Amino acid sequence: MNNQAADAKLNCKYAQKVMDFLNEVGLLVSVVPGATGFVEDIALAKGSVQVDPKCLPSVMLHEAGHLAVIPSRYRHMMSGNLYKSMRQIFEIAEMNYMDPDDSLTRALLQSSDPEVTAWAWALGKHLSIPEKLIILDSQYDNTGKEIRLQIKARCYAGINGLSHGGFCVTRANPYRPLPVYPELAFWLQP
Repeated sequence: MNNQAADAKLNCKYAQKVMDFLNEVGLLVSVVPGATGFVEDIALAKGSVQVDPKCLPSVMLHEAGHLAVIPSRYRHMMSGNLYKSMRQIFEIAEMNYMDPDDSLTRALLQSSDPEVTAWAWALGKHLSIPEKLIILDSQYDNTGKEIRLQIKARCYAGINGLSHGGFCVTRANPYRPLPVYPELAFWLQP
């Protein structure tokens, strides 16, 4: 990353807060004017995040979530078309004859869009970002308000996926001493 990209700032203080936190926990996020991929103003490239200065916090939370929930050994493969990246990752897992009950297999299975959305919400809450900026009403085909309601009521499927992926539990459990969602035990899948 050049010094100009390292020193660049984002237009939104909440997006800047997200970027700073992600860099602190080890997920490389850099400002790249004109960055765009599947979603406008952001691109995923070899396990890192490139954001245009006008990137919204909700977009950064969600797209970074794709990298955060995937097991670390596969993160570098996440680039551009995530559907293609995920197909390649699952092909590798299948070639290695991974046991369906193996923790790595479970983590892979719990790395889809609902888990990403639940992870994004948890990080947004952790960073004290206003709820309406974590998930915009206009996102998710204009169902953002409904998704926020489901997450707050803890009836969103992605929360269960995060739990099965080892990030948290859905309710306090003495046999599984993990934080209760929206608190997470870690931010990046090991």
